[in-house]
Amino acid sequence: MAERLARDLASRRLTIVSGGARGIDSAAHKGALAAEGRTIAVLGCGIDQVYPPENARLFDRIAESGAIISEFPPGAGPDAWRFPARNRLISGLSLGVIVAEGAEDSGALITAQYAADQGREVFAVPGNVDNARTRGPHRLIKDGAKLVESASDVLEELGVAIEPQQMQQLAMALDDLSPGEAKLIELLSLQPKQVDQIIDESGLQPSQVIGSLTILEMRGVVRRVPGNAYVRAI
Repeated sequence: MAERLARDLASRRLTIVSGGARGIDSAAHKGALAAEGRTIAVLGCGIDQVYPPENARLFDRIAESGAIISEFPPGAGPDAWRFPARNRLISGLSLGVIVAEGAEDSGALITAQYAADQGREVFAVPGNVDNARTRGPHRLIKDGAKLVESASDVLEELGVAIEPQQMQQLAMALDDLSPGEAKLIELLSLQPKQVDQIIDESGLQPSQVIGSLTILEMRGVVRRVPGNAYVRAI
């Protein structure tokens, strides 16, 4: 389920953030890569440490299309205390956190609590009530987390759901971008960014940025939001 959700969300141009660990983390990264999407692994050790060791090739693939990041210095080992600490970065980088499985005292629920404290959306995948590893998601659902059965539930909650026909139109528009327009697209995400900031980060002339944003908005590739800001349409 984690791999399917990650694949479907990555195919809609959402970035998948996880922790690079065994199991669900690895499944989420693999799902994003299967969709040729972008994924970020936040490690609980230095970035020069391969942990778990069997994920060495997976980390190489993640680095090619996303990033491997850590707040810990090179050489820092995978000590147990580092993993709950890094979870706040996973939630902090994200628009929302999906808990696919976990006991009531699991690290996944620590991440969900960080997400709630940071004002992020919290999602949970229901499971068999007799399975102890579904008690975490079920508790979150009782507490108000969004129940998730498919990627569309996540997209709807984030307010970025788009019909397949619209996705096809957007894909065609993205294939016909000028270099300046492509640069602006790379700078945009689902987080609003003000025009002045876009101008500064792009290094383009203000008139070129404003003109390109207008064209991209007409094509449905970007959306203007309050505060003289823009977001990327998925």
